[in-house]
Amino acid sequence: MALDGGFLYRIAKEISNTAVGGRVEKLHQPSREEIVISIRCKGGAVKLLVSANAGNPRIHITESPIDNPQTPPMFCMLLRKKLTGARLSAVRQNGLDRTLLLEFDGYDDLGDPALFTLVCEIMGRHSNIILVDQNNKIIDAIKRVTAETSSVRQVLPGIIYSAPPAQDKFSPLSVSFEEICSVLQRLPQDTELSCALLSSLQGISPVVARELAYKCGAEFVRDLNHYTLSLLEKAVCNLSDALDSD
Repeated sequence: MALDGGFLYRIAKEISNTAVGGRVEKLHQPSREEIVISIRCKGGAVKLLVSANAGNPRIHITESPIDNPQTPPMFCMLLRKKLTGARLSAVRQNGLDRTLLLEFDGYDDLGDPALFTLVCEIMGRHSNIILVDQNNKIIDAIKRVTAETSSVRQVLPGIIYSAPPAQDKFSPLSVSFEEICSVLQRLPQDTELSCALLSSLQGISPVVARELAYKCGAEFVRDLNHYTLSLLEKAVCNLSDALDSD
């Protein structure tokens, strides 16, 4: 199953319900592009795996044993310095985009209270894990992105963190179905409905877009009428309810 923004929304809820309020006990970096954070909570220890691997980027709670290198990489050592003992205070997501922000209440080098944010960008080959300070300045990232690598956005220590470019899409959790219809009906009539939904709705994968189109029985935008729109509205509402359910 694709780890789209909707799936990530459910994962964020699970992490919030399970680990928020716990303190970071251990940090490991078992491979070049993934980290494991052990958080001590009231109910026991929770292991959170974050991977920026282009082939399988993800974030989730895990119970699987993971082998770690004898010598921790530099990024792991930095995370241990900044986050060990810090409390996970919040898990945030902007709409249904594919970035989770893990906020930790810790202490700076002088021992004063400080907020650190671990930005987990789950975006295919552009995935990254970035540590940001309370002034939104990048401390470091598991993948540094230079101007030679990307002319759009650099990810380097010392610069202000900027989120990935926003996509012009609607979250089904925050807009009315009438607004979604208005966008769909402005598209060319010969547009496949699944493609139209994918380009209009935030947080859905191609598989989900095709399922929504299938449930309303419309193949193209021109097939949208009173009946198919009512079926599409029901399918979108069911999706929103499933995402928001406890």
